[in-house]
Amino acid sequence: MEHTNKAGAAPAPKTRWDRQLYFWVLTAILIGVLLGWLAPTAGIAMEPIGTTFVNAMRMLIGPIVFLTIVGGIASVADLKKVGMTGLKALTYFQVGTICALVFGLVAINIFRLGEGVNATPSTIKTTDAAAKLIDAGAHQEWWQFLTNIIPTSIVQPFIAGDILQIIFIAVAFGIALNAMGKLGAPVLDGVQRLTGVMFKILGFIMKAAPLGAFGAMAFAVGKYGVSSLSSMGGLIALFYITSILFVVVVLGSVMAFLKLNIFNWASSPSCCLRPRVLPGSQAAASSLSLQRWPPSVPSRPPASCSSSASTSSCPNAAPS
Repeated sequence: MEHTNKAGAAPAPKTRWDRQLYFWVLTAILIGVLLGWLAPTAGIAMEPIGTTFVNAMRMLIGPIVFLTIVGGIASVADLKKVGMTGLKALTYFQVGTICALVFGLVAINIFRLGEGVNATPSTIKTTDAAAKLIDAGAHQEWWQFLTNIIPTSIVQPFIAGDILQIIFIAVAFGIALNAMGKLGAPVLDGVQRLTGVMFKILGFIMKAAPLGAFGAMAFAVGKYGVSSLSSMGGLIALFYITSILFVVVVLGSVMAFLKLNIFNWASSPSCCLRPRVLPGSQAAASSLSLQRWPPSVPSRPPASCSSSASTSSCPNAAPS
């Protein structure tokens, strides 16, 4: 007899290690390193593969952020609670982001791992989007940061990938959709379904992660030499160590303030059932969507059900 979990369903079979995505990513990285080392010209030619994968990931950031925020706000019954939750989330996000920046700057200035990479900053080509950000950071006034949150059109933020403007549009759209009540229910249903579609597309793109890793590593090793691997490996190790320290110290302090133990929470099987909000990441856009993913569309009781009907005859009716 097969063992079943508490819900009565049979446990999913465990995937073999050689079919896991991480195995193929690591294998692709190794192949990319060998190609860049043994044939630098061919390795440099693999740059479009890595760039295409990154662009495919960036393509979904705006729609996912927009749909997640709209669905979260429009699904809440009391907008006053949304306002307080949003204020707390914004404060938490800003303070956590500053702490994350401090951790990163201190770590990289102490160990200075980038000194081993044979690259001249003045010769590194930047994309148009990065060049605009660099120019804005050098010449923009502090108040322009606030006024630029409001876009000149609804479509432009999605084209430019401006996350703050997308968040502004999503919040306004979600509040308006919430205020419409029953008239906005079909739109909310469509938003929730579109969110599921976007995450399904994201899953498809993630299957191409080995190709992206292969192209990126082949290009890096082919252009900067195999000696750059030690610096890149040290950078990756430093990133994980710093991230672990940030989680334990900063997020652990937040959970301790809430009288929770981060180690007990991390070891709990239920810790992975809900989307997590980490400061310094764009996952903060899902802070208002607190339901288990994917969100279920609430079914309405049949018209024959009334307030006096029993819950046995109307399964969707709320118990009295």
